[in-house]
Amino acid sequence: MKPRQGRNHSRSVPHFTDLQGVWRSQGYGKILAIEGDRYTLFEETAISCLPLYRGTLEELGHHYEDLAVSPAGQAFSAHRVSGVARIGFRRLAALPAHADDTPKQDPADPEYNFEIFWRTFDEQYALFELKGVAWDQAYHTYRRQIHSGSSRETLFATMAAMLRPLKDGHIRLHTPSGHYNAGAHPALYQRLTRELEDASDDRELTSYLGDLKEWLHGLIHEDYLVNGVNHGGNRLVEWGRLSDGIGYLNIRAMAGQSGKTGEPAADLNAIDGVMKAVLADVGELPNLVVDLRNNGGGYDGVALRFAAYLMDRKRLAFTKSARHGNGFTGKQAIYVNPASETYSGNLFVLTSELTASAAEIFVLSLLQHPRLTLIGEPTHGILSDTLERHLPNGWHLTLSNEIYRASDGQVYEDVGIPPHIRLHYLGRKGREEGRDPMLERVLKLVGG
Repeated sequence: MKPRQGRNHSRSVPHFTDLQGVWRSQGYGKILAIEGDRYTLFEETAISCLPLYRGTLEELGHHYEDLAVSPAGQAFSAHRVSGVARIGFRRLAALPAHADDTPKQDPADPEYNFEIFWRTFDEQYALFELKGVAWDQAYHTYRRQIHSGSSRETLFATMAAMLRPLKDGHIRLHTPSGHYNAGAHPALYQRLTRELEDASDDRELTSYLGDLKEWLHGLIHEDYLVNGVNHGGNRLVEWGRLSDGIGYLNIRAMAGQSGKTGEPAADLNAIDGVMKAVLADVGELPNLVVDLRNNGGGYDGVALRFAAYLMDRKRLAFTKSARHGNGFTGKQAIYVNPASETYSGNLFVLTSELTASAAEIFVLSLLQHPRLTLIGEPTHGILSDTLERHLPNGWHLTLSNEIYRASDGQVYEDVGIPPHIRLHYLGRKGREEGRDPMLERVLKLVGG
């Protein structure tokens, strides 16, 4: 429930109207200024404080909720509606000095934009050590290429060259004239590219992959789902029966189930409805396949809500911490809390290198399940939330600013969550035989 606004509220429940003043987030690089019934949210680096959003406190309550204020009123935390984390804020006496300096700068100055770009990653990116990238050295290598007369094209190309070694699919640079994604191509892309070359096939890789996905989707519907397929959640969830003892659940995304873009709360409500229908249809079966092979992510909260209908009891899903200064915030524990009715049989979760982001969070949250078998390929390996940041010239970017750890402390960023049984997704042999090897393996394991 979002905080209610207004002057006649109870002082026992904290509201943004109680938090007049200036606040700095712990991690995430944000400054929040509250004056009267209005707020301004800034993005901060050591040399800039860029005002980004302004609005009413009621509007602020659409983004942050469940406030908890320290007894002395010098700190508070709030749950971010679009994620699962609580973000802490500490009171400042006033806006930092560079808040006055920022409006005096030329927002189009390529040198100023380069400096803020470099500092944004230097202060917020969580994975330099894991990636083996010396960001200080990147500054010295590329800074000399940018001067006051550098074109936007040169600035973009320089930034892209600096980001490329990070090989992080959550790093994206967006400009009016072009976009750059720093993600590394999965081995699947390399396999399919070789197939196209060997066959002298001039199709684009994306078109070829799309065709193969559609072929497999049709194969599952026609050859494996014995009594047809049911759809729900804006057709992003489908389910049926592979046999008298095996149910099948395909979750195609971790967002959009409500049909409304960017409204995770509505998605959660839609999931409650669709998962109750799933359990009514296949919940009594002793085995359930959950297919995530084409799930590229969405919201962590959506992933956890799906997991809530599959988990046996409350269990630690993972911990997460964000870049903060030269280190990280404390580890925040995130749990899976079972729904009022849950599936109690054996789980077989199918993954591929295309299983990414919030879909990986779903897998991470089920790792303590006592009857879980993972089949397929390691997941993509981009688990952190994406922190969105902006440059003075109007460009914006995303980056990974958090470390996720499994319940046993393991970090799966970059390497992905490994399966218990490894099989290729869209492997040539399975396609030539007209079969889905992963579903065949489940059928063999349970005698279906």
